[in-house]
Amino acid sequence: MSNSTLTKKATPDAVTGTQPTVAEPQPPVLVTEQQVMFATAAAVRPRSTYVSITARMSGALRVVADALRPPPPRPHYARSAAYIERGRMSREMERL
Repeated sequence: MSNSTLTKKATPDAVTGTQPTVAEPQPPVLVTEQQVMFATAAAVRPRSTYVSITARMSGALRVVADALRPPPPRPHYARSAAYIERGRMSREMERL
């Protein structure tokens, strides 16, 4: 088994009959932070400081509606009867 290396030879073009030109590798393109920030700022639409009257009115009505809503009911906790507790305690003491 022979180790043959394949080399890329410049062959003439079949259509024009000229030798193709070999392009030199280009250096990598670097993008700076300032270019990224500038492109991002140009792509993002700034927020509008104008608030429509409809938005203000709906916000005010939401506040009023929340103020007029009754508070949620308190949870009901069952009270324990003392006479049941005394019987339970006496049974536990007998088991010991």
